[in-house]
Amino acid sequence: MAKSATLAWLAVIVFLTLLYAFELVQRAVVLIADGSPIALAMGLAIIVLPPFAVAFVLVEIRFGLNAAKLQRMVDEAGLAFDYELRPSGRAVRESAQVGFERFKLLVEENEENHLYWFLLADAYDKMGDRPRARKTARKAFLLAKQAGAL
Repeated sequence: MAKSATLAWLAVIVFLTLLYAFELVQRAVVLIADGSPIALAMGLAIIVLPPFAVAFVLVEIRFGLNAAKLQRMVDEAGLAFDYELRPSGRAVRESAQVGFERFKLLVEENEENHLYWFLLADAYDKMGDRPRARKTARKAFLLAKQAGAL
């Protein structure tokens, strides 16, 4: 059930991004066709935004697909850590710390294991350090690609 809801939201986000890109390109064409130097400059400035928006969405979709694939691999390997959760769904800080220490040690012992890196990324996320979680997840994706798992 959650998977179909996720796919529906993904479709909405992609649709809205493409609609945004299309509308911006239309506005840019109108401004460029105006001919005045200011309109031309604004039109050229606007026309560079849609490719960045589309690229950003594609990068995030790829990140999510890679994360989902590694999470399935973690589940199949039986490596997932059972964090104690608050009613809101966030991990209890002490539980997140235990998971973090466990996966940090595993990564230090086996630096080439993409699943351990992914679990460490999850532990960073559970501790609320999203930037480090994403950086560590990218490392897991790289290792997984090198191992032929992605």
